[in-house]
Amino acid sequence: MSRVILQPTGNKDAREHYVDTLVKPVDLLKIKPFISTEEFNHLVELYPSGLVPTWGVTAGVNNVNANKWRKIQPADVTFFSANKVLYSYGFVTFKIHNKLLAQHLWEFNSKGETWEYIYFLDELREHDIPISLFNEIVGYSENFKVQGFSVLDEDKSDALLSYFDLESETAVQPVSEEEYRDIIESFDINILDIEGKTKSRAEQGFLRKALFGNKTIDGCGICGKEYPISFLIAAHIKKRSFCSNEEKLDYRNIVMPMCKFGCDDLFEKGYITVNEGIISVNDKTTTIPLKIYLSHIEGMHCGYWNVDTIKYFDWHRNHHSLSKV
Repeated sequence: MSRVILQPTGNKDAREHYVDTLVKPVDLLKIKPFISTEEFNHLVELYPSGLVPTWGVTAGVNNVNANKWRKIQPADVTFFSANKVLYSYGFVTFKIHNKLLAQHLWEFNSKGETWEYIYFLDELREHDIPISLFNEIVGYSENFKVQGFSVLDEDKSDALLSYFDLESETAVQPVSEEEYRDIIESFDINILDIEGKTKSRAEQGFLRKALFGNKTIDGCGICGKEYPISFLIAAHIKKRSFCSNEEKLDYRNIVMPMCKFGCDDLFEKGYITVNEGIISVNDKTTTIPLKIYLSHIEGMHCGYWNVDTIKYFDWHRNHHSLSKV
């Protein structure tokens, strides 16, 4: 499950690093000489623009920060704090322990330490959360202040993320197949309390990871156009609420990417179906602009139609042949 990382930026070094390697992301070519080929290729997949928002922490006394850093996973959310406000946040994508890279980026502090426990971020956004509100949400005393790098436990993290409904559009939580199975067997989508929202995020994260892997760009399964994955949905072919647990666990065949620019909604509402691999338009009352949109995708081949997915596409077509707008 995603956790919240608190990162104070009140001192001079932190303020400079925030500008130098977050506000102004690091050129990937500047990082390349200090990392392995595998790490470089992974960052290329994560950051096709070649610009990488980068942060790091020192080991800390008795490795206290290093031990906290080891808890960090992709899709965790880092909140940056100063002047009693959580003023921005970003989602973790990847981390590496690399002293030479840290020295190259930030040199050393007055104690001769460098910020070698590095993690990379994406989707950086400004926010404005007073520490007083944060304390109330997570259950801290009203006198709590963010005075050091820390990683919140799952309950406090879930409380904050659910309160602000924060979820990454690109970074994916590492959820194992066994954990996914447990979620499917125990999850009631109608119960949208903190635990329910957490399970929903984890389920979607697992499906997106299974569908997109480390890609940042992929094609819509309906119109075929390529988009950043933040504009693609891991959409169920057979409506999720009608799926048995066994069908939900058939995740390699039950979901496909659909774009937010129309295809996901059109498929969900039954304006389009897939018959023998060909996209068909249902005879539904519509408008001229929508007819024009539908005419561009009608008759196209759906690459996700195959022997393993036929039953789900057939269910979708039969279901919507009986439904009304």
